[in-house]
Amino acid sequence: MSKLYRICAVTALLLSSAILFAEEGGQQCLLELTAGRSVLPVDKKTELCLKIGVTGFRMESDEKRPELNVALVIDRSGSMTGDRIEQAKKAAACAVNQMNESDIVSVVAYDSDVEVLVPATKLTNKKDVLAKIESIHADGMTALYAGTEKGAEEVKKFFDKGRVNRVILLSDGMANIGPSEPSDLKLLGQKIGGDGITVTTLGLGDGYNEDLMQQLAQASDGNHAFITSEKNLVEVFDEEFKTVTKVVASEVSCKVTCAEGIRPIRVLNREAKIDGQDVTFSWNQIYSGHQRYVLLEIEVPAGADGEKRPVATAALSYANMKTNKADNLSDSLEISFSKSEEKVKASENEEVQKDYVTQSVALARNEAIRLRDEGDIKGAQKMLSTARGAAAGIGMDAMAEELYDEAAVMEAPESSWAGARKSIRAKSNSMQNQQMSAPVK
Repeated sequence: MSKLYRICAVTALLLSSAILFAEEGGQQCLLELTAGRSVLPVDKKTELCLKIGVTGFRMESDEKRPELNVALVIDRSGSMTGDRIEQAKKAAACAVNQMNESDIVSVVAYDSDVEVLVPATKLTNKKDVLAKIESIHADGMTALYAGTEKGAEEVKKFFDKGRVNRVILLSDGMANIGPSEPSDLKLLGQKIGGDGITVTTLGLGDGYNEDLMQQLAQASDGNHAFITSEKNLVEVFDEEFKTVTKVVASEVSCKVTCAEGIRPIRVLNREAKIDGQDVTFSWNQIYSGHQRYVLLEIEVPAGADGEKRPVATAALSYANMKTNKADNLSDSLEISFSKSEEKVKASENEEVQKDYVTQSVALARNEAIRLRDEGDIKGAQKMLSTARGAAAGIGMDAMAEELYDEAAVMEAPESSWAGARKSIRAKSNSMQNQQMSAPVK
Protein backbone atom coordinates (compact mmCIF):
# COMPACT_ATOMS: atom_id res chain seq x y z
CA MET A 1 0.00 0.00 0.00
CA SER A 2 3.02 2.30 0.05
CA LYS A 3 3.01 4.70 -2.86
CA LEU A 4 -0.75 4.14 -3.21
CA TYR A 5 -1.62 7.81 -3.15
CA ARG A 6 0.16 11.08 -3.46
CA ILE A 7 -1.43 14.42 -2.70
CA CYS A 8 -1.18 17.15 -5.28
CA ALA A 9 -1.57 20.74 -4.24
CA VAL A 10 -3.82 22.70 -6.57
CA THR A 11 -2.78 26.30 -7.21
CA ALA A 12 -4.80 29.15 -5.73
CA LEU A 13 -6.20 29.83 -9.17
CA LEU A 14 -7.64 26.34 -9.29
CA LEU A 15 -8.76 26.54 -5.66
CA SER A 16 -7.25 25.04 -2.57
CA SER A 17 -8.32 21.46 -2.70
CA ALA A 18 -6.46 18.19 -2.45
CA ILE A 19 -6.51 15.66 -5.24
CA LEU A 20 -5.92 12.03 -4.43
CA PHE A 21 -4.76 9.70 -7.11
CA ALA A 22 -2.99 6.38 -7.39
CA GLU A 23 0.43 5.71 -8.81
CA GLU A 24 0.50 1.95 -9.17
CA GLY A 25 -0.42 1.57 -12.82
CA GLY A 26 -3.20 4.14 -12.55
CA GLN A 27 -5.45 1.52 -11.00
CA GLN A 28 -7.56 3.86 -8.88
CA CYS A 29 -10.05 6.57 -9.63
CA LEU A 30 -9.44 10.23 -8.89
CA LEU A 31 -11.52 12.12 -6.30
CA GLU A 32 -11.51 15.90 -6.39
CA LEU A 33 -13.44 18.29 -4.14
CA THR A 34 -13.39 21.88 -5.41
CA ALA A 35 -15.42 25.06 -5.03
CA GLY A 36 -16.61 27.89 -7.23
CA ARG A 37 -14.34 30.26 -5.27
CA SER A 38 -11.60 29.59 -2.75
CA VAL A 39 -11.73 33.12 -1.26
CA LEU A 40 -14.99 34.61 0.00
CA PRO A 41 -15.89 38.20 0.90
CA VAL A 42 -15.89 39.08 4.60
CA ASP A 43 -18.75 39.90 6.96
CA LYS A 44 -21.61 38.27 5.09
CA LYS A 45 -23.12 34.85 4.48
CA THR A 46 -22.26 33.47 1.06
CA GLU A 47 -23.78 30.74 -1.08
CA LEU A 48 -21.05 28.61 -2.63
CA CYS A 49 -21.07 25.77 -5.16
CA LEU A 50 -19.00 22.68 -4.40
CA LYS A 51 -18.06 20.18 -7.09
CA ILE A 52 -17.44 16.56 -6.14
CA GLY A 53 -15.76 14.99 -9.17
CA VAL A 54 -14.74 11.37 -9.72
CA THR A 55 -12.61 10.44 -12.74
CA GLY A 56 -12.11 6.86 -13.83
CA PHE A 57 -8.57 5.60 -14.20
CA ARG A 58 -7.34 5.05 -17.74
CA MET A 59 -7.70 1.56 -19.15
CA GLU A 60 -5.35 1.01 -22.08
CA SER A 61 -6.84 -0.42 -25.27
CA ASP A 62 -4.80 -3.60 -24.97
CA GLU A 63 -5.77 -4.20 -21.35
CA LYS A 64 -8.26 -6.90 -20.48
CA ARG A 65 -11.65 -5.26 -20.02
CA PRO A 66 -14.23 -6.31 -17.40
CA GLU A 67 -16.43 -9.23 -18.36
CA LEU A 68 -19.93 -8.29 -19.49
CA ASN A 69 -23.42 -9.40 -18.51
CA VAL A 70 -25.69 -7.71 -21.06
CA ALA A 71 -29.33 -8.09 -22.02
CA LEU A 72 -30.29 -6.76 -25.45
CA VAL A 73 -33.99 -5.82 -25.32
CA ILE A 74 -35.50 -5.12 -28.74
CA ASP A 75 -38.88 -3.62 -29.60
CA ARG A 76 -40.44 -5.71 -32.38
CA SER A 77 -43.87 -4.04 -32.37
CA GLY A 78 -45.63 -3.23 -35.64
CA SER A 79 -44.09 0.23 -35.97
CA MET A 80 -40.65 -1.39 -36.29
CA THR A 81 -41.63 -3.10 -39.57
CA GLY A 82 -39.28 -2.69 -42.51
CA ASP A 83 -35.87 -1.04 -42.37
CA ARG A 84 -36.14 -0.26 -38.65
CA ILE A 85 -36.25 -3.86 -37.51
CA GLU A 86 -33.52 -4.79 -39.99
CA GLN A 87 -31.25 -2.06 -38.66
CA ALA A 88 -32.10 -3.05 -35.07
CA LYS A 89 -31.03 -6.62 -35.81
CA LYS A 90 -27.79 -5.38 -37.39
CA ALA A 91 -27.08 -3.25 -34.34
CA ALA A 92 -27.70 -6.16 -31.94
CA ALA A 93 -25.52 -8.46 -34.07
CA CYS A 94 -22.75 -5.83 -34.06
CA ALA A 95 -22.85 -5.78 -30.25
CA VAL A 96 -22.71 -9.58 -30.01
CA ASN A 97 -19.74 -9.69 -32.37
CA GLN A 98 -17.80 -7.45 -29.98
CA MET A 99 -18.32 -9.84 -27.06
CA ASN A 100 -16.05 -12.62 -25.87
CA GLU A 101 -16.76 -16.21 -24.90
CA SER A 102 -16.49 -15.29 -21.23
CA ASP A 103 -19.17 -12.59 -21.58
CA ILE A 104 -22.81 -13.31 -20.78
CA VAL A 105 -25.53 -12.27 -23.21
CA SER A 106 -29.30 -12.53 -23.32
CA VAL A 107 -31.70 -11.38 -26.03
CA VAL A 108 -35.27 -10.33 -25.28
CA ALA A 109 -37.80 -9.26 -27.92
CA TYR A 110 -41.19 -7.77 -27.18
CA ASP A 111 -44.37 -6.68 -28.94
CA SER A 112 -47.71 -7.37 -27.24
CA ASP A 113 -45.88 -10.16 -25.42
CA VAL A 114 -42.33 -10.73 -24.26
CA GLU A 115 -40.12 -13.52 -25.57
CA VAL A 116 -36.70 -14.52 -24.31
CA LEU A 117 -34.95 -15.52 -27.53
CA VAL A 118 -31.61 -16.18 -25.83
CA PRO A 119 -31.65 -16.88 -22.09
CA ALA A 120 -28.66 -15.48 -20.22
CA THR A 121 -25.68 -17.60 -21.17
CA LYS A 122 -21.95 -17.39 -21.79
CA LEU A 123 -21.29 -16.56 -25.42
CA THR A 124 -19.78 -19.90 -26.42
CA ASN A 125 -22.07 -20.31 -29.44
CA LYS A 126 -22.09 -16.91 -31.13
CA LYS A 127 -23.56 -18.31 -34.35
CA ASP A 128 -26.68 -19.51 -32.54
CA VAL A 129 -27.22 -16.16 -30.82
CA LEU A 130 -26.87 -14.31 -34.13
CA ALA A 131 -29.39 -16.67 -35.73
CA LYS A 132 -31.91 -15.95 -32.95
CA ILE A 133 -31.46 -12.22 -33.51
CA GLU A 134 -31.93 -12.62 -37.25
CA SER A 135 -35.24 -14.47 -36.64
CA ILE A 136 -36.89 -11.37 -35.11
CA HIS A 137 -39.92 -10.04 -37.02
CA ALA A 138 -42.06 -6.97 -36.22
CA ASP A 139 -45.74 -7.16 -35.27
CA GLY A 140 -48.14 -6.25 -32.46
CA MET A 141 -48.13 -3.57 -29.77
CA THR A 142 -45.50 -2.35 -27.28
CA ALA A 143 -45.04 -4.05 -23.90
CA LEU A 144 -42.02 -1.90 -23.04
CA TYR A 145 -42.26 -2.23 -19.26
CA ALA A 146 -42.46 -6.03 -19.35
CA GLY A 147 -39.66 -6.25 -21.91
CA THR A 148 -37.33 -4.16 -19.79
CA GLU A 149 -38.26 -6.07 -16.64
CA LYS A 150 -37.56 -9.38 -18.34
CA GLY A 151 -34.19 -8.13 -19.57
CA ALA A 152 -33.24 -7.22 -16.01
CA GLU A 153 -34.35 -10.66 -14.80
CA GLU A 154 -32.00 -12.28 -17.32
CA VAL A 155 -29.10 -10.12 -16.14
CA LYS A 156 -29.87 -11.01 -12.51
CA LYS A 157 -29.40 -14.72 -13.24
CA PHE A 158 -25.64 -14.21 -13.48
CA PHE A 159 -25.27 -10.91 -11.64
CA ASP A 160 -21.72 -10.45 -10.47
CA LYS A 161 -20.14 -7.34 -9.00
CA GLY A 162 -17.05 -8.13 -11.04
CA ARG A 163 -19.01 -7.87 -14.29
CA VAL A 164 -20.61 -4.94 -16.09
CA ASN A 165 -24.33 -5.62 -15.66
CA ARG A 166 -26.39 -3.75 -18.26
CA VAL A 167 -29.75 -3.76 -20.05
CA ILE A 168 -29.73 -2.04 -23.46
CA LEU A 169 -33.27 -1.19 -24.58
CA LEU A 170 -34.25 -0.12 -28.09
CA SER A 171 -37.75 1.16 -28.87
CA ASP A 172 -39.45 3.36 -31.44
CA GLY A 173 -42.87 3.53 -29.79
CA MET A 174 -45.04 4.38 -26.83
CA ALA A 175 -45.59 1.81 -24.10
CA ASN A 176 -49.20 0.70 -24.57
CA ILE A 177 -49.29 -2.70 -22.87
CA GLY A 178 -48.84 -2.80 -19.09
CA PRO A 179 -47.54 0.12 -16.97
CA SER A 180 -46.99 3.03 -19.30
CA GLU A 181 -46.56 6.26 -17.32
CA PRO A 182 -43.12 7.88 -16.92
CA SER A 183 -43.51 7.51 -13.16
CA ASP A 184 -44.01 3.75 -13.59
CA LEU A 185 -40.82 3.44 -15.60
CA LYS A 186 -38.93 5.65 -13.14
CA LEU A 187 -39.84 3.27 -10.33
CA LEU A 188 -38.75 0.32 -12.47
CA GLY A 189 -35.46 2.08 -13.22
CA GLN A 190 -34.88 2.74 -9.53
CA LYS A 191 -35.55 -0.91 -8.72
CA ILE A 192 -33.22 -2.19 -11.44
CA GLY A 193 -30.56 0.38 -10.57
CA GLY A 194 -30.84 -0.57 -6.91
CA ASP A 195 -29.92 -4.12 -7.92
CA GLY A 196 -26.69 -2.81 -9.47
CA ILE A 197 -27.94 -3.03 -13.06
CA THR A 198 -27.93 -0.06 -15.43
CA VAL A 199 -30.48 0.49 -18.21
CA THR A 200 -29.49 2.29 -21.40
CA THR A 201 -32.47 3.47 -23.47
CA LEU A 202 -32.19 4.15 -27.20
CA GLY A 203 -35.20 5.91 -28.71
CA LEU A 204 -35.64 5.68 -32.47
CA GLY A 205 -37.58 8.27 -34.49
CA ASP A 206 -40.30 10.66 -33.39
CA GLY A 207 -42.80 8.11 -32.07
CA TYR A 208 -41.36 7.02 -28.74
CA ASN A 209 -42.14 8.59 -25.36
CA GLU A 210 -38.96 10.45 -24.43
CA ASP A 211 -40.14 11.27 -20.90
CA LEU A 212 -40.68 7.60 -20.22
CA MET A 213 -37.37 6.48 -21.76
CA GLN A 214 -35.41 9.26 -20.09
CA GLN A 215 -36.88 8.52 -16.66
CA LEU A 216 -36.08 4.83 -17.00
CA ALA A 217 -32.46 5.49 -17.96
CA GLN A 218 -31.77 8.26 -15.46
CA ALA A 219 -33.34 6.40 -12.53
CA SER A 220 -31.02 3.43 -13.14
CA ASP A 221 -27.97 5.67 -13.80
CA GLY A 222 -27.96 4.78 -17.48
CA ASN A 223 -27.65 6.69 -20.73
CA HIS A 224 -30.42 7.84 -23.05
CA ALA A 225 -29.98 8.59 -26.74
CA PHE A 226 -32.33 9.94 -29.40
CA ILE A 227 -31.70 8.31 -32.77
CA THR A 228 -33.27 10.44 -35.47
CA SER A 229 -33.16 7.82 -38.24
CA GLU A 230 -32.81 4.07 -38.61
CA LYS A 231 -29.85 4.88 -40.90
CA ASN A 232 -27.88 5.90 -37.79
CA LEU A 233 -29.11 3.08 -35.57
CA VAL A 234 -26.17 0.70 -35.97
CA GLU A 235 -23.66 3.52 -35.41
CA VAL A 236 -25.35 4.81 -32.23
CA PHE A 237 -25.97 1.32 -30.84
CA ASP A 238 -22.31 0.47 -31.46
CA GLU A 239 -21.15 3.70 -29.81
CA GLU A 240 -23.24 3.02 -26.73
CA PHE A 241 -22.12 -0.60 -26.51
CA LYS A 242 -18.48 0.49 -26.52
CA THR A 243 -19.10 2.49 -23.34
CA VAL A 244 -20.12 -0.76 -21.66
CA THR A 245 -16.62 -2.11 -22.16
CA LYS A 246 -15.02 0.96 -20.53
CA VAL A 247 -16.45 0.63 -17.03
CA VAL A 248 -13.64 0.73 -14.44
CA ALA A 249 -15.62 1.24 -11.22
CA SER A 250 -19.01 0.10 -9.97
CA GLU A 251 -21.11 0.51 -6.82
CA VAL A 252 -19.74 4.01 -6.36
CA SER A 253 -20.90 5.66 -3.16
CA CYS A 254 -19.99 9.11 -1.87
CA LYS A 255 -20.63 10.91 1.43
CA VAL A 256 -19.92 14.62 1.80
CA THR A 257 -19.80 15.95 5.35
CA CYS A 258 -20.07 19.70 5.70
CA ALA A 259 -18.01 21.31 8.45
CA GLU A 260 -19.64 22.83 11.51
CA GLY A 261 -21.60 25.94 10.59
CA ILE A 262 -21.74 25.07 6.87
CA ARG A 263 -25.29 24.41 5.66
CA PRO A 264 -25.94 22.16 2.65
CA ILE A 265 -28.76 23.64 0.54
CA ARG A 266 -29.38 21.42 -2.48
CA VAL A 267 -27.80 19.10 -5.04
CA LEU A 268 -28.30 20.35 -8.60
CA ASN A 269 -27.83 17.40 -10.90
CA ARG A 270 -28.43 14.16 -9.03
CA GLU A 271 -30.80 12.61 -6.55
CA ALA A 272 -29.14 12.81 -3.15
CA LYS A 273 -30.01 12.59 0.52
CA ILE A 274 -29.31 15.55 2.76
CA ASP A 275 -29.34 14.63 6.44
CA GLY A 276 -28.06 17.40 8.68
CA GLN A 277 -24.46 18.04 7.65
CA ASP A 278 -24.22 14.90 5.53
CA VAL A 279 -24.98 14.58 1.82
CA THR A 280 -24.93 11.11 0.25
CA PHE A 281 -25.32 9.98 -3.35
CA SER A 282 -24.14 7.19 -5.64
CA TRP A 283 -23.39 6.10 -9.19
CA ASN A 284 -23.65 2.63 -10.65
CA GLN A 285 -20.48 3.01 -12.70
CA ILE A 286 -17.55 5.21 -13.69
CA TYR A 287 -15.89 4.95 -17.12
CA SER A 288 -12.23 4.91 -18.11
CA GLY A 289 -10.81 8.44 -18.29
CA HIS A 290 -14.27 9.95 -17.81
CA GLN A 291 -15.36 12.31 -15.05
CA ARG A 292 -18.73 12.28 -13.34
CA TYR A 293 -19.58 14.96 -10.83
CA VAL A 294 -22.19 16.29 -8.45
CA LEU A 295 -22.73 19.97 -7.69
CA LEU A 296 -23.69 20.87 -4.14
CA GLU A 297 -24.83 24.33 -3.09
CA ILE A 298 -23.90 25.31 0.47
CA GLU A 299 -24.25 28.35 2.70
CA VAL A 300 -21.07 29.60 4.39
CA PRO A 301 -21.33 31.92 7.44
CA ALA A 302 -19.53 35.28 7.48
CA GLY A 303 -15.82 35.28 8.18
CA ALA A 304 -13.10 37.78 9.05
CA ASP A 305 -10.34 39.05 6.80
CA GLY A 306 -7.54 36.47 6.54
CA GLU A 307 -9.53 33.73 8.30
CA LYS A 308 -9.35 30.17 6.98
CA ARG A 309 -12.19 27.74 7.48
CA PRO A 310 -12.75 24.04 6.68
CA VAL A 311 -15.73 23.55 4.39
CA ALA A 312 -16.29 19.85 3.78
CA THR A 313 -14.77 16.40 3.47
CA ALA A 314 -15.71 13.77 0.89
CA ALA A 315 -15.40 10.00 1.34
CA LEU A 316 -15.70 7.73 -1.70
CA SER A 317 -15.95 3.96 -1.96
CA TYR A 318 -16.27 1.80 -5.06
CA ALA A 319 -15.59 -1.64 -6.51
CA ASN A 320 -12.47 -1.54 -8.68
CA MET A 321 -13.26 -3.53 -11.86
CA LYS A 322 -9.58 -4.12 -12.62
CA THR A 323 -8.26 -5.22 -9.24
CA ASN A 324 -11.56 -6.72 -8.00
CA LYS A 325 -11.01 -4.94 -4.70
CA ALA A 326 -12.90 -2.27 -2.80
CA ASP A 327 -11.21 1.13 -2.93
CA ASN A 328 -11.71 4.04 -0.55
CA LEU A 329 -10.66 7.64 -1.20
CA SER A 330 -11.13 10.88 0.68
CA ASP A 331 -10.59 14.57 0.11
CA SER A 332 -11.15 17.78 2.05
CA LEU A 333 -11.53 21.46 1.26
CA GLU A 334 -11.06 24.76 3.05
CA ILE A 335 -11.67 28.36 2.02
CA SER A 336 -10.42 31.70 3.24
CA PHE A 337 -11.90 35.18 3.57
CA SER A 338 -10.64 38.50 2.29
CA LYS A 339 -11.85 42.08 2.15
CA SER A 340 -10.01 42.41 -1.16
CA GLU A 341 -12.44 42.19 -4.09
CA GLU A 342 -9.48 41.42 -6.36
CA LYS A 343 -8.52 38.34 -4.31
CA VAL A 344 -12.12 37.13 -4.26
CA LYS A 345 -12.40 37.55 -8.03
CA ALA A 346 -9.03 35.92 -8.72
CA SER A 347 -10.04 32.80 -6.76
CA GLU A 348 -12.94 31.95 -9.07
CA ASN A 349 -12.72 28.48 -10.60
CA GLU A 350 -13.72 28.63 -14.27
CA GLU A 351 -14.28 24.89 -14.56
CA VAL A 352 -16.72 24.79 -11.65
CA GLN A 353 -18.51 27.85 -12.98
CA LYS A 354 -18.94 26.21 -16.38
CA ASP A 355 -20.20 23.01 -14.80
CA TYR A 356 -22.67 25.05 -12.75
CA VAL A 357 -23.96 26.80 -15.86
CA THR A 358 -24.15 23.46 -17.70
CA GLN A 359 -26.36 21.96 -15.00
CA SER A 360 -28.45 25.13 -14.78
CA VAL A 361 -29.01 24.92 -18.55
CA ALA A 362 -30.12 21.29 -18.23
CA LEU A 363 -32.68 22.29 -15.60
CA ALA A 364 -33.79 25.24 -17.75
CA ARG A 365 -34.32 22.97 -20.76
CA ASN A 366 -36.51 20.61 -18.74
CA GLU A 367 -38.54 23.53 -17.38
CA ALA A 368 -38.88 25.05 -20.86
CA ILE A 369 -40.29 21.75 -22.16
CA ARG A 370 -42.79 21.70 -19.30
CA LEU A 371 -43.91 25.26 -20.05
CA ARG A 372 -44.18 24.54 -23.79
CA ASP A 373 -46.30 21.45 -23.05
CA GLU A 374 -48.64 23.67 -21.02
CA GLY A 375 -48.92 26.14 -23.90
CA ASP A 376 -46.76 28.84 -22.31
CA ILE A 377 -44.46 29.45 -25.28
CA LYS A 378 -43.32 32.88 -24.08
CA GLY A 379 -42.47 31.49 -20.66
CA ALA A 380 -40.46 28.67 -22.24
CA GLN A 381 -38.57 31.12 -24.44
CA LYS A 382 -37.82 33.38 -21.48
CA MET A 383 -36.45 30.40 -19.55
CA LEU A 384 -34.11 29.48 -22.41
CA SER A 385 -33.13 33.12 -23.00
CA THR A 386 -32.05 33.50 -19.38
CA ALA A 387 -30.00 30.30 -19.63
CA ARG A 388 -28.49 31.55 -22.88
CA GLY A 389 -27.35 34.74 -21.17
CA ALA A 390 -25.65 32.75 -18.43
CA ALA A 391 -23.85 30.56 -20.98
CA ALA A 392 -22.73 33.50 -23.09
CA GLY A 393 -21.61 35.37 -19.97
CA ILE A 394 -18.80 32.90 -19.32
CA GLY A 395 -17.85 32.22 -22.93
CA MET A 396 -19.89 29.08 -23.60
CA ASP A 397 -20.82 30.36 -27.04
CA ALA A 398 -21.73 27.03 -28.68
CA MET A 399 -24.23 26.29 -25.91
CA ALA A 400 -25.63 29.82 -26.14
CA GLU A 401 -26.21 29.28 -29.88
CA GLU A 402 -28.04 26.02 -29.20
CA LEU A 403 -30.28 27.74 -26.65
CA TYR A 404 -31.05 30.52 -29.13
CA ASP A 405 -32.17 27.95 -31.70
CA GLU A 406 -34.18 26.04 -29.10
CA ALA A 407 -36.02 29.19 -28.06
CA ALA A 408 -37.11 29.63 -31.68
CA VAL A 409 -38.16 25.96 -31.87
CA MET A 410 -40.63 26.56 -29.03
CA GLU A 411 -42.89 28.18 -31.64
CA ALA A 412 -42.72 25.17 -33.99
CA PRO A 413 -45.97 23.44 -35.00
CA GLU A 414 -46.79 20.14 -33.33
CA SER A 415 -45.71 18.22 -36.44
CA SER A 416 -42.08 19.27 -35.98
CA TRP A 417 -42.12 19.82 -32.21
CA ALA A 418 -42.05 16.07 -31.46
CA GLY A 419 -38.53 15.59 -32.81
CA ALA A 420 -37.26 18.86 -31.34
CA ARG A 421 -38.63 17.91 -27.91
CA LYS A 422 -36.78 14.59 -28.01
CA SER A 423 -33.55 16.27 -29.02
CA ILE A 424 -33.74 18.83 -26.21
CA ARG A 425 -34.70 16.19 -23.63
CA ALA A 426 -31.83 13.92 -24.69
CA LYS A 427 -29.31 16.77 -24.46
CA SER A 428 -30.58 17.68 -21.01
CA ASN A 429 -30.26 14.08 -19.81
CA SER A 430 -26.76 13.81 -21.26
CA MET A 431 -25.68 16.98 -19.44
CA GLN A 432 -27.14 15.96 -16.10
CA ASN A 433 -25.70 12.47 -16.30
CA GLN A 434 -22.37 13.39 -17.95
CA GLN A 435 -22.86 10.74 -20.63
CA MET A 436 -19.95 9.48 -22.66
CA SER A 437 -21.98 8.67 -25.78
CA ALA A 438 -23.78 11.19 -27.97
CA PRO A 439 -27.40 11.87 -26.96
CA VAL A 440 -28.62 12.61 -30.51
CA LYS A 441 -27.63 11.14 -33.86
